[in-house]
Amino acid sequence: MKVFLGIDWGGTYIKAGIVNSNGKILKRIVYSSSSLRESRAFISEIKKIKDTFKNYHIKAVGIGAPGIINVERGSIYYLPNVPGWENFPLKTTLTKELKLPVFIDNDANIFALAEVRKGAGRGMTRAIFLTLGTGLGGAVIFDGKIIEGATSASELGHVVIDVNGQKCGCGGYGCIETFTGSNRLLEKYRKLKKMVKAPSEVKEIFDRAKAGEKEAIIVWQEFSKYLGKFLAGMVNIFNPQIIILGGGVSGAFSLFKPLLLRVLKAQAMWPQLTGLKLVKAKLNDAGIIGAALLAKEKLYPHA
Repeated sequence: MKVFLGIDWGGTYIKAGIVNSNGKILKRIVYSSSSLRESRAFISEIKKIKDTFKNYHIKAVGIGAPGIINVERGSIYYLPNVPGWENFPLKTTLTKELKLPVFIDNDANIFALAEVRKGAGRGMTRAIFLTLGTGLGGAVIFDGKIIEGATSASELGHVVIDVNGQKCGCGGYGCIETFTGSNRLLEKYRKLKKMVKAPSEVKEIFDRAKAGEKEAIIVWQEFSKYLGKFLAGMVNIFNPQIIILGGGVSGAFSLFKPLLLRVLKAQAMWPQLTGLKLVKAKLNDAGIIGAALLAKEKLYPHA
């Protein structure tokens, strides 16, 4: 039986699992990644993870990394939230250490691959996938493949929708991420309520909006307006069959979906909307599954 080691490298946790050719996780483990920010510690931990699964005949390793990757070389350009990884040859290093083929991609691409192959977008060949959290990560699937250039990430979160908008973490101004990120939602709510301190979780704003609180509803209306206009542009460009929303903020999907659809229908060109589905991500371990599928598809491209 062919199995693959999928690694979801997050800022808080590293999730790893043995996945078969059908995308089923056979065994998984979770490690804290807070002490693995330095490259040597990270590589040492990956070797330990491989050893944990020594009873399996692993064919290849796939990794979803939280940054911009040179996919062809498997090197990291940089990780926005983890310093010290600039231009790091991760694929070369790990291939030597693990004595296995290693494939690396941006984490949003990995999540999108899993959802399109085995999750909410199964059977679709054109999809837009967004992770809604502290920022906005994204990937585009076209003709069944992830759209990539010289770098791994589509960086949809840094499409400008307001030339006079606030400064973004990327250094630009007015990116969609600055209107939909969880910190923005919490700060908007704090100001509307004239609170000294914002709530710690977006879920609180979701719960209050469901209960009918005016200020909380305004937050989600504004969120839907900006995200809807952004997605209308993406729909006009890529003509997707499906839009899949994941990440922590998507927990409020049932609340903002009707608002989002209303904006989408008003803004996008109507032929592009024909048959379009807007859904929430389905898989619990999309990072593990997607990383393993990446390894499988790269190793056996014609299987």
